[in-house]
Amino acid sequence: MSDLFDLYLYIVHWFLDAALTVLETFGLGGGYIHRFVSWLVEEADLYLAALLAAVVLVLWTLLTAALAAWTDRRVRARVQGRAGPRHVGAFGLLQGLADWLKVMLKKRSGMPSAVPAGVSGALVLAALALMPLGPWARLADPDWALVVVTGLLALSPLPMAAMAPHGSRHSEMAEAVGSGTVLMLAAGSVMLVGGTARSGGLVDLQADSGWGLLLSPLGFLLLLVVMTWESARLARVRSTGTVRETWPGPHRALGLFTVAARYFALGLLGTLLFLGGWLGPVEDGAWWTLLKAFVLVAFTSMVAGAMPLGRPAERASAVRARYLPLATLNLVLVAAVLEVVG
Repeated sequence: MSDLFDLYLYIVHWFLDAALTVLETFGLGGGYIHRFVSWLVEEADLYLAALLAAVVLVLWTLLTAALAAWTDRRVRARVQGRAGPRHVGAFGLLQGLADWLKVMLKKRSGMPSAVPAGVSGALVLAALALMPLGPWARLADPDWALVVVTGLLALSPLPMAAMAPHGSRHSEMAEAVGSGTVLMLAAGSVMLVGGTARSGGLVDLQADSGWGLLLSPLGFLLLLVVMTWESARLARVRSTGTVRETWPGPHRALGLFTVAARYFALGLLGTLLFLGGWLGPVEDGAWWTLLKAFVLVAFTSMVAGAMPLGRPAERASAVRARYLPLATLNLVLVAAVLEVVG
């Protein structure tokens, strides 16, 4: 078990022990409630700790997704000469929450369910659960973690793309598959150089050999391209055009959360793979991971706001013509160099 999970287990034990003490104080030591709480302490403490970890993960993802969406809107607005969100909360920090609630409460009949967006969100949550923020701020970091994380983030847009309007469903699916493939090839290049798919091992390697962007610079650029596309997808979900009119309220609300959460998760993955993770110039810690992740979000939002990225069909065509061959060539060259040097 990780240090973070041990903390959750300690909180569960403290709460249950406090409940037992209260029951004994009021003379309920031998009752059914006391026996039930005692059974929870002895038999179900791990399950309660896992439930607590899941609740904290969801709340944490909601917070980081909201900050990523706010950062994207503010940076895009500045680049395009607009004011951006500024009416709800300080600096418009609560504007996204207000928009989300407005969309969530909106009802439409005859529309698809929110299940595809929920499946996409679950894939993103699973990926975030496997990405540590620091040496102790981790739920799990198995040897295969980064491979699974990359695969989950690559697959996460597909359920939502499958529910796109009929006129754009093919292009949405093609873009999702293409960007996911480019992501896996870009991440695979730096994992190949590091010889590990464990986040902690790769960060330790970067402490000795330099950041991953020096080990696989083209892989880092390809990740930035994927994040730029994700910023465009987030703006498309937010827009007042086709997506808003064809998706139901709950579907679009979950879609906003899922795309924003995936955008932050891509920044976090890029930080672990290419920017040294929690390594910093002053003192290593989770704050460096978060800072670097949001810097990536802000930078790619700036690029997406300044450049015409085209429609999903155009991006899917660009993936097939340029980015997919480039990502494949990058992986082959990295493997060849390692073979020659090794």
